[in-house]
Amino acid sequence: MLLLTTLLACGDKNTEPAPPPVGWHAEEGWSAQCYFPPDYESIQTNEGTSARRLARQETLESMISQWKGERQDGVSFPSRFHEDVETTLLGRPDAIESVGAKNLAFCKDVMAQGAPIDAWKSWLSQLPDQLTDGECLVPLQDTWFDYLDVGAGWQVGVPVCAGDNVRISGTTQDKYRIAREGDWITVQGNGMAPAEDAPCQLEGCTGGMLVGRFTSEDGAEEVFPIGSETVFTPTAHGRVSVTVNDSTYFDNIYFQSGSITDHTGITISPVE
Repeated sequence: MLLLTTLLACGDKNTEPAPPPVGWHAEEGWSAQCYFPPDYESIQTNEGTSARRLARQETLESMISQWKGERQDGVSFPSRFHEDVETTLLGRPDAIESVGAKNLAFCKDVMAQGAPIDAWKSWLSQLPDQLTDGECLVPLQDTWFDYLDVGAGWQVGVPVCAGDNVRISGTTQDKYRIAREGDWITVQGNGMAPAEDAPCQLEGCTGGMLVGRFTSEDGAEEVFPIGSETVFTPTAHGRVSVTVNDSTYFDNIYFQSGSITDHTGITISPVE
């Protein structure tokens, strides 16, 4: 009878492992607590998207409180680090989940093993760049308008993203010339081959026409003809500039009639 009672007692014993902790928690021997993020997938399944978002926000706020030194556990990072990370994560809330897991790993090393916080601090300082690597932060969403300075080189410099279809145009009624005794021309150029040192020597580029230059983030350049209008699609993130296809600019002037002086308008806009 005693053996049967013992067997029944053993059979009733719960052998399932305890669920992982959530929130602030410290194991035996740790110097302080770490924040353990929840199981986001489980929250999504059981409580829905809104609950998952709230859980992310709680994770972010908890991490920031420790980074700021508010936990008084020996962890405190420069404000510029955690402020940059917070700004970056607020724009990318999905990333809070992976960042929270990585942050926990650094915290465990410090609290459980007595590791210095240097590696943790270095990771935090580099995190904004890592999270935004390859992203285009300034996509062309609005129309840019400016006037072309025929007496200057590359100008305007509008940021664009890889794959954007960018329409660039110049007004065709405004006239200028690129030599003291030259003909009055428009953004379509003079129909002749450009000067030897003019920026655009490609087929379709003529003297004095409106031309564009794309400069990628890594410094690579691409020059292309515009004339009255063109659509340009960059293959990388960068900036688009414009100028007159000429080798010298000091003698370039706009046409003037009485008190009215022409000024070529430049429009750079996304293609809908």
